[in-house]
Amino acid sequence: MSYLALARKWRPQNFDDIVAQDHIVEILKNAIRLNRVSHAYLFAGPRGIGKTTTARVLAKALNCKESFSPAPCLKCGNCLQIKEGSSLDVLEIDGASNRGIDQIRDLRENVKLKPAQSRFKIYIIDEVHMLTEAAFNALLKTLEEPPEHVKFIFATTQPNKVPVTILSRCQRFDFKPFSITAIKEKLIDILTQEKIDFEPEAVLMIAESAGGSLRDGESLLDQLICVAKGGKLKVDMVKDFLGVIETTVLYDLTQSLIKSDVNKSFTILDRLLSDGRDIPIIIESLLSYFRAVLHYKILCSTDFTVGTIAVDLDKVKEQSGQLSREELIFILELLSELQNRAKIVLSPRVLVEVGLLKICSRSKYQIVFNQFLDNDSKERRSVKERVLPLVKPKLQINTLIKKKVTKTSLSQNDNNFKKNDSELKSNNKALSFQEIEEVWRDVVGDLRDTKLYLASYLEGSKVKSFESDSIVVEVKIDFDFQRELIDENDNRRIIEDSISLKSGRKIRLKYLYSKVITVDNKKRIQEILKNPNIKKISKLFNAKVLKVIPRNDEV
Repeated sequence: MSYLALARKWRPQNFDDIVAQDHIVEILKNAIRLNRVSHAYLFAGPRGIGKTTTARVLAKALNCKESFSPAPCLKCGNCLQIKEGSSLDVLEIDGASNRGIDQIRDLRENVKLKPAQSRFKIYIIDEVHMLTEAAFNALLKTLEEPPEHVKFIFATTQPNKVPVTILSRCQRFDFKPFSITAIKEKLIDILTQEKIDFEPEAVLMIAESAGGSLRDGESLLDQLICVAKGGKLKVDMVKDFLGVIETTVLYDLTQSLIKSDVNKSFTILDRLLSDGRDIPIIIESLLSYFRAVLHYKILCSTDFTVGTIAVDLDKVKEQSGQLSREELIFILELLSELQNRAKIVLSPRVLVEVGLLKICSRSKYQIVFNQFLDNDSKERRSVKERVLPLVKPKLQINTLIKKKVTKTSLSQNDNNFKKNDSELKSNNKALSFQEIEEVWRDVVGDLRDTKLYLASYLEGSKVKSFESDSIVVEVKIDFDFQRELIDENDNRRIIEDSISLKSGRKIRLKYLYSKVITVDNKKRIQEILKNPNIKKISKLFNAKVLKVIPRNDEV
């Protein structure tokens, strides 16, 4: 007799054998008991978690000759044929290789035929999301109103690719990945029945490496039994087979990264690669380890079996005190990015070395978390808080319009900001057109120190008209996005507050836009484009020069 893989040999044959999917099994069993079985089901979830197996068990329960119940006999002809995949009335179709409209048309014709020897004709379509759009459309009518003797069971790993029109005609069940404990218990049960000796820690490592897929865990176990040559399944052989990094080595590597010891980090990395450890395994191990450190720092958790590693509690506790939360978040985000990029780059080792260097130099790359005020708080901010960063310390507010005086400290000027909006409105002093022009020039000049991009867009702008409470400014723009930035509420508010403060009265601002590229700016752009460095940058980023911003000493 030919060898049967463990995943096939120990496949569940009834609902009671299906593990970790109790939420689905119970509903299906009740549907059979109450004779409320739907005409179409969609089983969704990752690979290797029991979708097709559950579909076969459901088919047995529906077509068992002995009884119509949640517990098929597993001995009758129908049960045995479904188990062997030879039943004429339970048809398993691979959606990846039978995805065209012609195959679905054949299916539509066949559903009209009554079952050969069973209650129902059952179609199990695996990876149904692979069907073409035309095939789905051809299936719609049959799926909505199938003959009474037909049941559909669809299985897919990507339910998001199944059209909504199909989903709405099915009862959907989402299968969950297996927990490490569930996989471990199932593997131990298999080893016990196969009469193979094992170390519990070895089985745990296999379960952790399965990634939530019982089938993957069983396949790994199948290979490792061959590695053990029929003998005892030991931790060392599992570590070698899976390429797991020793806990002590991993601790030394993480500690060198925490201490910013680049030389030692690179030395350990080189040793791991020389020992045959794959870069994805190294990144995954570091990611799991630092995740454990973060968990301890936040939760003080004592369960540190993560990924394929088992970390030492005392050492993790020690390292959690050497890193801040922000540093740990930075490290985990960096390692996650490395994990994704390492799959597509040609030189993953270089990528990892750069990543380790960044971790060692994390103080330079530290993420800065800025706290932004919400809209309501922005409205409540006083004129002082909004305009203080814009006003040059050397300007006396109460005499700004008449003249500029010698440098004055911020503490002396601070009293001038105590005017509120009502005080500004009550100032009846008349301003001449020349004075408001000077105010506008000062406002634009102040912006060069705080919002250079905004100042560059307002360069060359002119005051067109001025009334007691409003000013109209003409602005020449090159592109529409400049107008959007100038008109942003925050930018407009800052400029209006600055004008009001400098003029001593509340003034509203209006813009007149003219889309013009000046000859002077064209010449500047042409001159800059002759620079070979600019040419290289433009070619590298597929960019072009839009505007030349003069230096402060040129204004």
